[in-house]
Amino acid sequence: MTRREQRALADALRALPLEEVAAALGYRRDPGDRTRWKRDGSVLSVTGAKFYDHLRGVGGGGAIDLAIHARQCGFRDALRFLSGLGHAGHGSAAPVRERPAELRLPPRVARSWPEVRDSLVRTRGIDPGALDDGHAAGIVYADGRRNAVFVARDAAGRTTGAEIVGTRRMEGRRGFKAMAPGSRKARGGFWLAAKGGEPASALLVESAVDALSVLTRPPPGPGHALVASAAGVCTAVPQWLDAFGLTRIDCGFDADDAGDRAADALAHRDIRVWRLRPDGAKDWNAILQERKG
Repeated sequence: MTRREQRALADALRALPLEEVAAALGYRRDPGDRTRWKRDGSVLSVTGAKFYDHLRGVGGGGAIDLAIHARQCGFRDALRFLSGLGHAGHGSAAPVRERPAELRLPPRVARSWPEVRDSLVRTRGIDPGALDDGHAAGIVYADGRRNAVFVARDAAGRTTGAEIVGTRRMEGRRGFKAMAPGSRKARGGFWLAAKGGEPASALLVESAVDALSVLTRPPPGPGHALVASAAGVCTAVPQWLDAFGLTRIDCGFDADDAGDRAADALAHRDIRVWRLRPDGAKDWNAILQERKG
C-alpha cells in the first residue's frame, strides 16, 4: 500500500460513525440518553464526530481517536481494528463486542497503609475510626504506590471492582483517580451501612471519599441506612442497589452542572430519587474540609 493509499484509508476510517465504532468497542447506548455510551470504566458522550469520556476527563474527534482511547493502543493498531470491522466507508460496522477485562485489584501493601491513612485523615478530614473499620473489613487499603483503594461490592458483599485514589501530592497536577481494571460499576460500588439512619434509605454520591465524608459528618436530616458511591455520575439508579430494597434514594452528586443534570435525570426516571445537593461546597468532602478548618 502506497503512502497515499494509507492516508486515504486513514481518512475513510476516521470518518466512520462513532456510534457504530462505540458499539464495536463494547460500549452500550444509555437508553435514557441517546448521546451517552457506557462500558466498564468509561462513559462517553458522543456528538457527531466528537466524543468525551466523563470518567477519564478526556475527549477527541473521529473514529481513530476513539479506538486509540478505548483500546489504549497506537495509531496502527487502531487502523487494524477499524479495518477489521468490515468496512472502510462501505456497509456498517459488525456488532463486535470485546471480552470484558478481567478484574485486577491493586495488591495490598501493609507497609503503605499508615501513610495513606494519615493522608486521608489529615488532608481529607475523614474520621480515622471509619477508615480503621473499613481497613479491618478489607474494603479500604493501600497499594504499593501509596494509593488508597476502596473496594466496590454488590449487596451480597462480592467484590466487583475498586476506586483508586492517589494520596501523594504532586505540584501542578490533579489528584490521581481511577477504577481498577475490569471494574463492573453496573454490578457493585463502594458502600457502607450507616447507624441510626432511616430504614430502606440511601444516599448516592460520586466517590468513596465522599461516602466516608458523609459518615464522618452527615448532612442535616434524619440520615440514611446506606451511603453508596456511583464512582462518578449516572443517569439511572445502579442496578445493584435494587437488592437493598430501597424506598428512598437521595442523590448527593456534586453541586455542579454535571451533578445537577444527572440528578434531574435520575429523579425523572425513578420516583424513589430526590436531590440532596451539597450545601456550601462542590462535594461532601469539600464541606467536611471546610468545617474541619
